[in-house]
Amino acid sequence: MDIQKIYPLVIKNSSGTITDVSLSNEKGFNKSVERNTLWHLHSDTGRLLPYNESASFISITKHRSWYEAIIESGEKGDKEQTEHYPEDRGSVPEFAGERVLSSLEQIIIERMRMLPEGSYTTHLFASGGEKIRKKTGEEAVELILAQNREEIIYEAADLIYHMMVLLASEGISIDAVLSELSNR
Repeated sequence: MDIQKIYPLVIKNSSGTITDVSLSNEKGFNKSVERNTLWHLHSDTGRLLPYNESASFISITKHRSWYEAIIESGEKGDKEQTEHYPEDRGSVPEFAGERVLSSLEQIIIERMRMLPEGSYTTHLFASGGEKIRKKTGEEAVELILAQNREEIIYEAADLIYHMMVLLASEGISIDAVLSELSNR
């Protein structure tokens, strides 16, 4: 049985703004490159599906523990040339950590408000607070059990994402948490 690792898929527009977060694997990455269309894992079925067929696919880049896709939605037809970053770069390109958290928070809040079909974040919110707490706890345990740097980075990213879904479900902003940290 061939089990592929699933990694976060950060989706940006051509100006570098994060527009969505999904999941993908090596097969999805290769299929995106081969078909010149973005493919992602559907959150409910786990099936590999086209992301948004009306969006114009520009590029996909594999990093150590995540994928980055550039798409252009709407009627803009011009595909800008995008810069590809080396796999060993330690931070998300173009964003300081605080901006990444802020962008992710905005996406999560939008998902909570709109509940778009097929979104993993929608699935979590629809499952309720208890499921969100349980999933956040599972991610914390997976981080504790991680055996190497790559696994720790991957599991830490999962934990932060699920923690932010929990915060949003409780009406707590990431700024409140960052403020608490700065007061310690």
